[in-house]
Amino acid sequence: MINWQQALTVAPGSGLPLYHQLRERLRAAIRATAPDTRLPPEKDLMAWAKVSRATTRRAIADLVQEGLLVAHQGRGTFTAPHRVPAGLGRRPLGFTEAMTRAGRTPGSQVLEQTVVPATGEVARQLEVPEGSDVVVVERLRLIDGEPAMLERAHLPAGLCPGLAGRDLTGSLYQLLRAHYGLAPARGEESILAVNADHRLARALRVPVAAALLATTRTTRADGGARLEYTLRHARGDLCSFFVELRNSSSVLSDQSLAASALAGGPDR
Repeated sequence: MINWQQALTVAPGSGLPLYHQLRERLRAAIRATAPDTRLPPEKDLMAWAKVSRATTRRAIADLVQEGLLVAHQGRGTFTAPHRVPAGLGRRPLGFTEAMTRAGRTPGSQVLEQTVVPATGEVARQLEVPEGSDVVVVERLRLIDGEPAMLERAHLPAGLCPGLAGRDLTGSLYQLLRAHYGLAPARGEESILAVNADHRLARALRVPVAAALLATTRTTRADGGARLEYTLRHARGDLCSFFVELRNSSSVLSDQSLAASALAGGPDR
């Protein structure tokens, strides 16, 4: 167990700002601490480092901004949980396989599975006539029982008749392959940062306006038909992205459908 008092000792005469010293000592302590560990109370950090409340809060705020600490209102500040990485620019593992390999327990809660008329944007993304039938599948993806991602997929009903009546708690792509002979061949993924509205905050158990990672994905089947248009919102404290840099010929040979998403590759 880390000795916080010893770990946070700063040197007032060193010439470096106290908040900078405290931030870097906290950073080192975090590396030696298990994920989801609650930091000692603010007053203890102040006393051990012999610094003011403003200095302590500035150091902590910097580390929260970097994603090394997570502040939960009413509960305290914790070291960040292990993030689930996903590769960009190559085919990542599917959600279930990635979680299993990482020693995590994956899960899904189906919130909606229905057939609706395609709205303008959905119709455009799927390249189907506006008003045509589209299967909507909304799922809450779990990591170790903790809500990590809200995912809303749209698929042309004509490509997968009866899909809305099937068990969709497992891999959607695997089901499409097994029952419809459909496999995603290529696609595109866009990533941006958004803030949680009330619905997302409730579903993902985060504060309203919390920063989220949002992605939009479109995929095509082997024959070229649009197979899927999916929107995802993921907790930044549980999910991350990394990019594998390779030479241009290698990258081009593996252009991604799957260059994607938080933890949901071709076997999602």
